Amino acid sequence: MLGVYPSQAIKKLIQEGLILGAEDKNLQPASLDLSISNEIYKMKGIFLPRKNEKISDIIKVGALYRTDLEKPLECEGVYMIKLNESLNLSSQIFTLTNNKSSSGRINLQVRLLADGVSKFDKIPRGYKGDLWVLVSPKSFAVKLKAGNTLNQMMFFDIDARLSEKEHKALYKKYELFYDKNKSISYNEVEFDSGGGLTMTVDLDQDIVGYKCIPQAEKVLNFNEFNHDPLDFFEPIIKPKDGIVVLKKDHFYILSTKEFVRVPKEYAMEMIAYDTSKGEYRSHYAGFIDPGFGYGMDGEIKGTPLVLEVFTNDNDFILRDGQPICKVVYESLVENPELVYGIGNLGSHYHTQRGPRLSKHFKS
Repeated sequence: MLGVYPSQAIKKLIQEGLILGAEDKNLQPASLDLSISNEIYKMKGIFLPRKNEKISDIIKVGALYRTDLEKPLECEGVYMIKLNESLNLSSQIFTLTNNKSSSGRINLQVRLLADGVSKFDKIPRGYKGDLWVLVSPKSFAVKLKAGNTLNQMMFFDIDARLSEKEHKALYKKYELFYDKNKSISYNEVEFDSGGGLTMTVDLDQDIVGYKCIPQAEKVLNFNEFNHDPLDFFEPIIKPKDGIVVLKKDHFYILSTKEFVRVPKEYAMEMIAYDTSKGEYRSHYAGFIDPGFGYGMDGEIKGTPLVLEVFTNDNDFILRDGQPICKVVYESLVENPELVYGIGNLGSHYHTQRGPRLSKHFKS
């Protein structure tokens, strides 16, 4: 069977030398957390390499200066940071990366770059070389240290996304969406003809979300977990008229009305939403591991997804139950040995309900 590599298959890639510099502690059920090194440069702006161009060549012309992690990353600054991991992929394997929830929920933009690859976050089959990330805090300064994991990488040997027909069959088998403790009928779900399921926003709760308060002078220490949320975010109370206005160029934390389940034989990915339905980004963190909202044997009746929403066109009006994002399920090569939220695996958002902030904040 072909598809997404689970933890034990990724571990084998490490043992065989196809992934270099990785640590077993950074293995997740169907992904690998990537860690930053001490090599960091303040950049003039965002760069993409041209064909055959190394990141080291970009740094020569695009860096303002080399810096270090003793200093916080400035709000709106752009930084190039070398990762501890590098790749020696075979011709069968390609990868995708995305923000981790802990970085996505603080509006810390993290984009993967590699030598000669003119795309963010996508590494082609057979790539051999170093990995870098462009990191940019968008709402406040962020203090990091070497070894922090800001993004995660999934490994594939085929496009593993299910078709519309396969999604429908999977839904009938597992009842993938719940409304609190009651399953949502198959006939109520919007299946996308291109594959995937549509999810909607929940504005029917006491606190429907959080609006980020941009403050360049504020510093969030990524390695501390007792920050006062009110120093960085403003709660959005349930609107009496059922309407929330998302202001242009602002960052919001919201959540889905549907409680989603990911059976352990599958992974899930939040994908770019149809821009004909709204000019906004609904997430930074896009990977959902096997077992999320499901458990080992289906004992969990779903967990809502938290959305990192940024409007980039005009003010945008949201109403309860309005479509907000789309998810697609992907087949694993084999059942994972690690399952989200089970055993000693650190899973900070396993029991989240509603628009939960990142782990860096007091409850």
